[in-house]
Amino acid sequence: MASIRVLKRADGSNAYKIIWRDSDTKKQTSFTTDSESEAELIKRLLDSNGQSFQLANQIVAESNSKSPTINTIVEGYLGELTGIESATKMDYVRMWENHIRESLGGKKIEFVDKATVIKWFEAIDRSPKTKKNIHAVLSSAFKWAKEQGLMVDNPAVGVSTPKGSMRAREAVFLSHAEVDQIIGELGDYGPFIELLAGTGLRYNEATALRRRDFVQSSPENISVSVSRAWKNTVHGFQIGSPKTRASLRRVTLSKSLTSKFQGLLGSLKYEELVFTKPSGSYLRAGYFYTYHWEPALTRLLDAGLILERPRIHDLRHTHASWLIDAGVPLPVIQKRLGHSSISTTIDVYGTLANDADMKAADALDL
Repeated sequence: MASIRVLKRADGSNAYKIIWRDSDTKKQTSFTTDSESEAELIKRLLDSNGQSFQLANQIVAESNSKSPTINTIVEGYLGELTGIESATKMDYVRMWENHIRESLGGKKIEFVDKATVIKWFEAIDRSPKTKKNIHAVLSSAFKWAKEQGLMVDNPAVGVSTPKGSMRAREAVFLSHAEVDQIIGELGDYGPFIELLAGTGLRYNEATALRRRDFVQSSPENISVSVSRAWKNTVHGFQIGSPKTRASLRRVTLSKSLTSKFQGLLGSLKYEELVFTKPSGSYLRAGYFYTYHWEPALTRLLDAGLILERPRIHDLRHTHASWLIDAGVPLPVIQKRLGHSSISTTIDVYGTLANDADMKAADALDL
C-alpha cells in the first residue's frame, strides 16, 4: 500500500510525499506534490494497479488525453455503415456491446497498440468463427478511423489466434435410432425434427415454410422450395430472403418422409406456416430450444437413450453425414444444403467423406 506523508516547508506551506515500493523496479520510491488531491489520486492509482507507477502514470496520461475512445470510434463507424442488411448491422452492434464496449471500449485510441488488441482478442471465450467476426468489427472500425484521419495505423491488422489453439464446438452426428428417439420425445414437433434431419434445412428456413412451398415433384416425392427465412431485423423478426443466393433451392423429401407429410399438409391453408407455436405464431429458436428441445434431450440423456447433447443445428450436420455414408457426392450435398461454395462443404464434411471412402475400401476385403 502506498502512503502519504505531509511535509512542512520553510514558508509554512504543506507538501505531500507519496511513498511506495514500485512493483516494476522493486525499490522504494517517492513522489512529492503541492496538491493534496493529486497525492490522493496517485495513491489510489498505485494501490489499484499493483504499486506500478508506470501503470498509474499511463492512466493519468490517458485521462488527460483528448483523443477519442475506441467506443467513440466504433459508434462512428457503425453509424456510417451502409450497404448491409439491418440484421447484419444489429449483429455488429451486439458484438460491440458484448465484447468491445466494456473490456476495451473506454481506452483512448492514442494508447492502443497491437499488444493491447492481442490481449483483448485472446481473452474472448468464443468459437473461432465468432472471435474472427468480433475482431473484424474492431478492425473495420479502426480502418474507418484511419480513413477519417483519427488514427495513423490499424493495430488490429494481423491479429489472430491459430485455429489449433482456439476452442471450437464440435458437431454431434446422430444415428437414425437417436433421431427417432428425439422425434418420439418431441410429440407434436416430431415432424419438424423429421424434416430438419431429412432435408438438412437451416432452422430459420424450415420455420418459414408455408403449405405452398411443398410441391409434388414426382409421383412418390414431395419437394420443399426454399426461398425464405426468418431474420432478426430492427423491426423484430421478419421473413426475408435466405442466407445466400445458393440457399435458394429445392430439396426433395424421401419417399417415407413424403408419405408422412402428405397427411400433415392436407389440413393447412395455401399460405399457412407449417411449423409454428401453438398460437400459430413464429416458432422462434429460443422458445423451441427452452420449452421443447432441451427438456426432451435431458429426459433422453437421463434414460441413456442418446449419448451426447446435440444442438438443433446438429440435425443439419447429421443429415450431411447420412448422405456421405450413403455415398452421395459432395457437390450434390453442397447444393442440397445450400452452401455457396464446395469448399465450405469440404471444410465441414471432408473428413467424414474420407472416412466413408475408407469404409468402402475396407468392405472390398470382406
